[in-house]
Amino acid sequence: MLATPHIAADQDHLDGGRRSILGNFRSVFIGRLFSSLSMWLALMLLAKLSDPTTVGIYALAQALCIPIGEVAKMGLREIHSSSTGGPYLFGNYLALRLVAAGVALVLMVASGILQTNSAVVIWVVVLYALTRCMELVSDMVHGLFQAHERMDYIGRSLCLLGPLSLLFLSAGYWATGSLVVAVFGQLLAQLLVLAFYDVPMGRRCAKLRSSETVRPIWDRGALQRLALQALPLAIATVLVMIAVYLPRLVVESALGLSALGLFAALTALAMSPNRVVNSMGIAVSVRLAHYHAAGDRTRFVGLLGRFALGVAACGTLAVAIAAAFGDAILGLVYTAEFAQGGLLAWLAGAATLRCIADVLKFGMVASRRFWWLAVQYGVVALVAVSTSFTLIPRLGLTGAGIAMLLIFASHLIVVALGLSYNLPRTRQSDAVE
Repeated sequence: MLATPHIAADQDHLDGGRRSILGNFRSVFIGRLFSSLSMWLALMLLAKLSDPTTVGIYALAQALCIPIGEVAKMGLREIHSSSTGGPYLFGNYLALRLVAAGVALVLMVASGILQTNSAVVIWVVVLYALTRCMELVSDMVHGLFQAHERMDYIGRSLCLLGPLSLLFLSAGYWATGSLVVAVFGQLLAQLLVLAFYDVPMGRRCAKLRSSETVRPIWDRGALQRLALQALPLAIATVLVMIAVYLPRLVVESALGLSALGLFAALTALAMSPNRVVNSMGIAVSVRLAHYHAAGDRTRFVGLLGRFALGVAACGTLAVAIAAAFGDAILGLVYTAEFAQGGLLAWLAGAATLRCIADVLKFGMVASRRFWWLAVQYGVVALVAVSTSFTLIPRLGLTGAGIAMLLIFASHLIVVALGLSYNLPRTRQSDAVE
């Protein structure tokens, strides 16, 4: 059947030849750069406009909501993008994501109520939880863009959301001095981008295939089977979130909200390259999945190896800069209260190890050995529990930095071992770049 002119035009625009990895990376990199800068600038502005305790309240809302939100993703975007054919439609993925978002919202709000009896903290948690749930929907639509290798759509969405969210948060706090109003601004920004960009562009992608739709498909059997397939990635995410956010909760419990504000601000700065690394990972994930499915070990290892070496080189430079100029950088970026150069160096080292491990994780996802990830991250979670509860009460914030370094060192080791057992079988390359 011949395509109608307007469908053909959209097809040419959306799928006019597979986009290069560099082109995809550039699109997502710019978007993620805007997003990362906006998240970091939000903490920086709060630090300059308020005090460490206010930053600590915001960081506490993040520590309670982000892990639950990440688990609610259930790895559905990765499963969708790494699938080279399967029984599930995008509407099935979207329906399961909506169910997960509803459950996540209840858990986020409940965690805030159980954590504190402060009305301000609870309202901040509720609004931040709603923001994360809207982000869950956007993220799934971005998975549709990713499946079409239209990373430019993801980049544009992030370029819209980052500055708009920062503008609304900073303007709200500057005008009212209320963190509740500021976080409500972030929620409004997320809703606007979802309604006026993500959903319309998702419809534009979906209409190219008669089987795709941006509406949820409520097929109970398909949802149950898909949830079972996603279970190991959800478990792996739980374990990763323990590794990332347990130190923050232990800092808040042992050292207080002010210490959490300091730790969160420095962690945000040190870990900001992780979003850039994930940008590249998103750009190459579909290609890695094809290489692995084709048994093309040469190109699979070559692409992953170049990526990991580049990240390691940049991370080493970042650690050196943090060790030499950390106090000056933090005093300039935040205030003199945040000048903890030694802690920044520990966190920069941890961030480097995390970024390399995340590179290798994309190789594991491409292999679709999802239970391997869950088992590996169990080791990382055990390291996080033991180091956090041992080092932080004894050594304070320095102990938190050392704990983060040990956590992500174990993260890198277990992912590297898992990947080594799941490389594609060797075959002469016949893939086309």
